[in-house]
Amino acid sequence: MVSIPPDLLDNREAISRVLQEQPAGLFLDIDGTLAPLHPDPTAVTITAAVRQAIASLSERMEVVVLSGRATADSRGIVGSDAVTYVGNHGSEWLRDGQESVLAVAREFVPRMHQIASDALVRFVDWPGVYVEDKGPSISIHYRTVADRPAAAAAIGRFIDEHPAAVGLRHSDGKLVKEVRPPIDINKGTAVATVVEERGLRAAAMLGDDTTDVDAFRAVARMRDAGRIQGLSIGVLSAGTPGEVLEAADYSLADTNAVERLLVWLADLGGQG
Repeated sequence: MVSIPPDLLDNREAISRVLQEQPAGLFLDIDGTLAPLHPDPTAVTITAAVRQAIASLSERMEVVVLSGRATADSRGIVGSDAVTYVGNHGSEWLRDGQESVLAVAREFVPRMHQIASDALVRFVDWPGVYVEDKGPSISIHYRTVADRPAAAAAIGRFIDEHPAAVGLRHSDGKLVKEVRPPIDINKGTAVATVVEERGLRAAAMLGDDTTDVDAFRAVARMRDAGRIQGLSIGVLSAGTPGEVLEAADYSLADTNAVERLLVWLADLGGQG
């Protein structure tokens, strides 16, 4: 069994020490990190305290929201124009008011639309299956399906057998199956890009699922190379993948603990 990393709330000096290095970056996942997983992905919200903490932190460091969601969805949830939004696991960006899809991902959008359209037809009689067409990628959620194993198997077969999905990358998250372009773009490459372009000397990443592991590993690589001071924090839940626990330096018990940490960090800056 993979052991749980130390609780960051009991070791707050670890993250405050890292983020004292300037310029610093704070990288945040949304679902399962800033907000609890919700049966309806369109109904996800963050608390006023988290929103205010992010706004405050963005005044003194680079804050980047990394999500599998489209950037417009992330912007709608977080509600700040001072934040950089990276969506579709690194393929889509919204920063400094400019929205863009990486050219290497853009060519796959028509295939994604076709798969999503066919999935809506295929699973119309499966209550609880939610198809999310995000342009450069697709997520098929089954959080509220009565028979989750059957749904996972059926969705997996659908993706494996769909002609437009041939050669695309398939992955599993928490009660979701995702289809992405076969390109080496992910949350890790996004973190590395921001660190390089913004000249960051420190980075802390908070995430809860397998797609966040790429970002954890990127932080570790840059830290080990002496490029930055870095820290990765895994946010726990009943379904936390072992990969997250293995790659994280510290943990937080749940999204409530994330809120406590962000509020504390924001207040810490105010005291200075």
